[in-house]
Amino acid sequence: MEKKELSQEMRVLLAFALSFLILLLSQRYLLKPPPPRPASKAAIPPAAAPAPPPAIAPTESALPTGPKQGGAEEQITVDAGLYQAVFSTRGAVVKGWTLRNYRDEQNNPLDLVNPDAAAFFGAPFSIWVSDEALRREINSALFVPSATGSIRAPATVTFEYSNGRIVARKQFTFTPDSYVLNVTTELSSEGKSVGHALAWRGGFGDIHDVAATGGLVQVFYREAQKIVYLAPKNAEGEESTISGLFAFAGIEDRFFCAAFLPQQGPLRVTAFHHEIELPGQSKKQPTLGVAVASGDSPVNRLRLFVGPKDTDVLAKAEPRLPELVDYGWFTFIAKPLFLAMRWMHARVVGNYGWSIVLLTVVINFALFPLKIKSLRSAMKMQKLQPQIKAVQEKYKHLKMKDPRKQEMTKETMDLYKKHGVNPVGGCLPMLLQIPFLYGFYKVLIVSIEMRHAPWILWVRDLSAPEHIFIKVLPLLLCGTQFVLQKMSPATSPDPTQQKMMMFMPVMFLFFFWNMSSGLVLYWLTGNVVGIAQQWYINRTELQHLMEEKKSAAARKKQSPNKR
Repeated sequence: MEKKELSQEMRVLLAFALSFLILLLSQRYLLKPPPPRPASKAAIPPAAAPAPPPAIAPTESALPTGPKQGGAEEQITVDAGLYQAVFSTRGAVVKGWTLRNYRDEQNNPLDLVNPDAAAFFGAPFSIWVSDEALRREINSALFVPSATGSIRAPATVTFEYSNGRIVARKQFTFTPDSYVLNVTTELSSEGKSVGHALAWRGGFGDIHDVAATGGLVQVFYREAQKIVYLAPKNAEGEESTISGLFAFAGIEDRFFCAAFLPQQGPLRVTAFHHEIELPGQSKKQPTLGVAVASGDSPVNRLRLFVGPKDTDVLAKAEPRLPELVDYGWFTFIAKPLFLAMRWMHARVVGNYGWSIVLLTVVINFALFPLKIKSLRSAMKMQKLQPQIKAVQEKYKHLKMKDPRKQEMTKETMDLYKKHGVNPVGGCLPMLLQIPFLYGFYKVLIVSIEMRHAPWILWVRDLSAPEHIFIKVLPLLLCGTQFVLQKMSPATSPDPTQQKMMMFMPVMFLFFFWNMSSGLVLYWLTGNVVGIAQQWYINRTELQHLMEEKKSAAARKKQSPNKR
């Protein structure tokens, strides 16, 4: 079985789980951290070939009654304002779906269709039926369009085909300045209606983003309580089918989606597992395709949203569609972070990079009182180290399994209690940062506002790693982490443990090297603020300690005189 690489999400969580364990366990022992639990796989519906629906003729069929075939392949371009769709009469399929307000890596309007994969697996809106011969014939047939050339919305374009045995019709209705269109399709063979689905295979969305960041293409369907996602790693067979009263279903990448919404009745969803070539990749990568139908009805009547996963835009199409912008476990932190960043971008700085900087400063100063308490606890711990070491020396001749070892733990805890020291108090600032880090991570990888959002000079996309060989922000993060660590009080006099702690900035460099530049900017800003705060704490706390020592020395001098 091929070894799977950790996702960026798991790398972030693993990085900080390891960091916290190092901070916690180095207080007393050098212990190996327990191995991380493997990520659980989401269940995928068992593969099942959908049974052909019963031959039910539509009550008001609009299928052509006589022979109707095109003479040569033509292209029809529909300008809907927000996007441009290019249809081919061969199969009445889509050759291109270009979003005008979004750009690809070459700064061209983004095309959501992968032309190479579409040529191999079938173009979007091709018909999917279980009968392979019928599927091949209808998808290669030359349809007759109701209009040719270039068309502007509002418009309805109809494609019809009939050869005496097979009769098909597809109708697309476009509304200007809306990402939603209406789709109606019918199919019959040998005089009998045939249930069928509309397919979007061979992947979806921004193929450069998938290739550069490893972003997933997923199939989704919305059950009564939640959205179910199917990722390429979940697909064990070539296809899997499920039916139900879903509010919507479709396919998505990080920032865009094609969501089919039923006009009535259930949806039937089929997920296809594919291997496709991506830019800059030496081997084929797994991806998914999807086919959606109006249950087992021989007529598909669907609304279709094809566009950005912008919560405001999605809500206009269907109130539950914004759920596709999934912030994960820490939604209660990630969503307020996003709203705060969007407000700062709109009202204060007009740049999402500086919004991250400002928000990070606010968060760090809000946590500053807690940080002071934690650092004071760490300084108390530092003062206690000679006594703790003496206790350890007292019991060092005993084996680990010796019951008397528990006395060492008891004496150590009594010392902590006597001097009011929390042994994990110094770890608290790091622990508190984990929800914010994960929240920023989710905001940066799922919020379309962050896509291609620049900061300064070489940082052109906050949602992706820096587009240069030597990444500046992770190196600065490593340097500032080292400085901050040197300024912070050491909680152990053991040189081995101190060397282990000094390795942490290198570990941070490794984990942040290929993270989104916005996430690195967040942690780097936190380090810079932390250095300033630590300088202030060291200055005030050291002065306080010096005054305490002077008072203690003065009391000792006065004691003999009193005698």
